[in-house]
Amino acid sequence: MMNKTILAALLSIVVFATIAAAAGLPDDLSPGFTFSKNFYDVYGKPNLTATIIGDNEFERGDEVTLEINLINEAVVLGFESDRMPDDDNEEDLAKMELGYELQQIDAITVTAMLIAPVGSPIDVKSGPQQAGSIRGGEGAHGTVEFNIEIDENAPAGIYPLMLLLDYIYQKNVQTSGNVSESRTDVNFWYDTLNQTQPITISVRKLADFEITGVSSDIRAGEDGGVLRITYTNTGEEIAADAIARISVTDPFSSTDDQAYLGTLAPGESATAMFVIDADSHATLKPYGIDTEIRFEDETGKSRISESMTATATISPEILISDKIKPYIMPAVLIVLLVIIASGVRYYLKNFTEK
Repeated sequence: MMNKTILAALLSIVVFATIAAAAGLPDDLSPGFTFSKNFYDVYGKPNLTATIIGDNEFERGDEVTLEINLINEAVVLGFESDRMPDDDNEEDLAKMELGYELQQIDAITVTAMLIAPVGSPIDVKSGPQQAGSIRGGEGAHGTVEFNIEIDENAPAGIYPLMLLLDYIYQKNVQTSGNVSESRTDVNFWYDTLNQTQPITISVRKLADFEITGVSSDIRAGEDGGVLRITYTNTGEEIAADAIARISVTDPFSSTDDQAYLGTLAPGESATAMFVIDADSHATLKPYGIDTEIRFEDETGKSRISESMTATATISPEILISDKIKPYIMPAVLIVLLVIIASGVRYYLKNFTEK
């Protein structure tokens, strides 16, 4: 299987080539370009830098739009004369050429593609984006937007992304004709450039919870059933004043649907007990009960965990005969003891006195 990064880079190049062709820009030299008639060579190329606009810190499970600012920081580094003009007309042509040559630092038809490394918990949902043309030497900028999704199980930390930039720039210009008679030809030589800009986003540290144990003693038609749920903080941050709560639906009901867990550091667990009543017509099977935890993070902000599901099983209702069965034998023994005691007393009273 090809590396996703390589595939993304290849796709970016293909997209760029398609756009360049659609724009009608030449791949190499204009047909009329003549090196022997070139007056100047200018030094400098476009140089795009990328930064995220706004906050780059997000939470696991977020689906967000990254707005990225592209700034062309290019400057003309200098120029040199290729040949001297032979007459007044060529002096005018040389001046015209130099004016065009200074546009060499402009980035034309910029295409941007954002990719994440293989195995990253960041999923880039958007394809290639167009930023238009960005002039150089003036701090000009363009923006592109990408939709990303952060995996719900992404560990806290900093994650790198790569922004691939493809664009055309004007490599050289050659002028010819007669300026005074307004009969001039301008021939361009274009080339392509590729840049890779690193982009990083941060996944915020948060407390997170998992159910690590469930036990239930709930019987159809009986009140006061007990559901015990053990929660474990699997996140990277302390959860303070944690309160667990359940949401019950038919055939359950409860007036005791919250339990205080206290403060849970990463890796710590706590067990909550809930009192649940079950309808007498409830089917004897396992039921899913939704539960969540409200807590305060390390900044004091109130948060609610992702919803979790605990499995509770309804047991059969205990019959009256079954309920009293444990007491029958003790009752019989007590009756026998009373009879024996009465007999002993009667014997002692009526026979020992004689």
